[in-house]
Parts: sequence; structure tokens; C-alpha cells
Amino acid sequence: MYSYLLIESKENIDAYQTTIISLFSEFINFTKIEVLDHQIWLYYEQELDISLKEVILNLSQDTLVDFRLYQSFKYDSLKKLEENRLFITQKLKDISFNSYVFMDDQIIVKHFIKTLDQTFKIQILKKYYLNQVMLDTVKTYLESNQNMSVAAKSLYIHRNTLIQRLDKFYQATGFDVKKFIDGFLIYQLLLIR
Repeated sequence: MYSYLLIESKENIDAYQTTIISLFSEFINFTKIEVLDHQIWLYYEQELDISLKEVILNLSQDTLVDFRLYQSFKYDSLKKLEENRLFITQKLKDISFNSYVFMDDQIIVKHFIKTLDQTFKIQILKKYYLNQVMLDTVKTYLESNQNMSVAAKSLYIHRNTLIQRLDKFYQATGFDVKKFIDGFLIYQLLLIR
């Protein structure tokens, strides 16, 4: 699974490149590093068990420079990762630099909640974008007030089957619809026609 971090600065990032790369290389094995004027792209393939929000906040405090970090979801191909990278690059241009220090897909969707469109739906729902059975399952679960038993009865499936479907959805999208905020964001996407 492929993922990336995007670290941005208001000023030229070259002066902090070595510091940033050495700091993050303490807990991430990078497969690729790209440095642009105000951005560093760090690509990796491992699971992270560290709070990157705390890391970027500490980095900003230690260097007295404003940084922001975007952490991508996991992608099963480099092509999908590149599609997401282009999408996120465009969306980050529309977000004021000081609005967020740490961002992920949930924060991006929250920020654009009033202007969600089909491109968001495709990017967030990933392989389930055209899977009507999964979309109906998630929508029914959410419309049942996130009640497993009621949703399972409405769908005429076993409760364990519903749990397995929701877990698969979470693994593929990174949105756990069992949590209220994730469920709310996904429901907003499902309402887009």
C-alpha cells in the first residue's frame, strides 16, 4: 500500500529540508522524496503509529516557521496515488494556509462540506463509487441512526454481514461510518447526485 505526506511552508522550504527529512526518517522509511519550492513530498509504504499532528506542531514550534502537513490514505497502486495527489494539490490551493496544521481526507471533506461534488465522491469512495450494494448498505446503516440491528433488518442481512461490509468500507476508504463524524461526511457524499 502506497501513501504520502505533503509538508508545506509559506516560505522556501530548502533551508529546512534536511531537518524535516531527518526528523521524519526516524519513524518512516521513505521510498521517494520530492522537494519543490514550498513543499516536500515524502512517499512511503508502511503503517504509521505516530501522531503526525504532534510532530508537525513540534517542528513548527522548534523552527519558528509555519508548516502544514497533509497525510494521504493508503493506495493499492501508484496510479491511484498520483490521481489523489493531483486532486489534493488542487484542493489545498483553496484552503488558507493557517486554517489547519494537520490535514487528512476527513479534514479536507469537512472543509469543503458545502461544495462537495462528484470529484470528491470519486476520490473518497474509491472502489465503492459504483458499487450500489455497498452504497445502499452504508446509506441504510446511516439512515437507521447507526443502529446495526435495525439496519440489518432493513437490508435483510445478518448483523455480522453488515459489520463485515462496514469494516471493508472502512479499510478501503479510511472513513469509519460507525463514528458519527465519519458517518455524517460519507452521508453528505452519498446525497450528491
